[in-house]
Amino acid sequence: MQYRKLLDDDLHALDVFLAAHADTSMSLRSNLRKIGMGRRHHPLSGCYFGAVSDDGAIHGVLAIFGNGNVFVQTGGAPVPRGLIDVFCLENTQPLAGFFGPADQAQNVIDMLGMGDAVFTINACDAFYRLDLANLIVPQNARSDSFQMVDAERIDRNTLLRWLRAYEIEALGGQDTPALDSRVAGRLVHALNDRNMWALIVDGVAVSLSGFNAELPDMVQVGPVWTPTEHRSNGYARILVAKTLLAARARGVSHAVLSTDSPAAARAYEAIGFTEIGRYRLAILVVS
Repeated sequence: MQYRKLLDDDLHALDVFLAAHADTSMSLRSNLRKIGMGRRHHPLSGCYFGAVSDDGAIHGVLAIFGNGNVFVQTGGAPVPRGLIDVFCLENTQPLAGFFGPADQAQNVIDMLGMGDAVFTINACDAFYRLDLANLIVPQNARSDSFQMVDAERIDRNTLLRWLRAYEIEALGGQDTPALDSRVAGRLVHALNDRNMWALIVDGVAVSLSGFNAELPDMVQVGPVWTPTEHRSNGYARILVAKTLLAARARGVSHAVLSTDSPAAARAYEAIGFTEIGRYRLAILVVS
């Protein structure tokens, strides 16, 4: 087994490996399809390291994106020491966070000697999957009283405020100017990609939902946010169902998401999502 940086010639083998573990590889696969690898200065373009057998097949991947986030996928096998070694030898980027199937991501953290590092969040989320043929649409979701609109139709300051609050509550974001910059960049990408929507009730925007990774046959739901004053009305459940109805109409067959919120989990289960594992989001405190 070789442990090395992956090149363009490895793209087919990489796609085959990740497709075999599609549910928990959505960010890797979506970014590869949209951005590719090795594009400097793009936050979603990654440097990929792989465990490669003599026949060129890939058996494990460790990737770091331009924003410093590290993603791991080994298909359930232990993370090889050789993969960590080549990553440490060749990576020159500062680390910002670790993402992947829960045990694998924690394994990477430990093998990098970062078990005692300070994280804004280190959550072992419940990971959910839904066959969109089994989507349960809330009875009132089709009512004219609930209108789904592209996020671009919502006041920009409202979107920035919501995404900022989401980062702080859901991802442990620090209330700093750096957070404002990150949120603004995230909003620009979402509006350009047209993958974020709001729910309008009686002329008022009450909830936000989007897809943070997309493929022709699968989407990953997130972020989902409802301001505190509009919670406990089922708005997020209605909006997520509406976004998935629209995705199903254009040929998407499956959706995945993760959450560490019991209330959110109940809402997702109510529209048909089933828990299939655990997924880790570990974001480092930036000094």
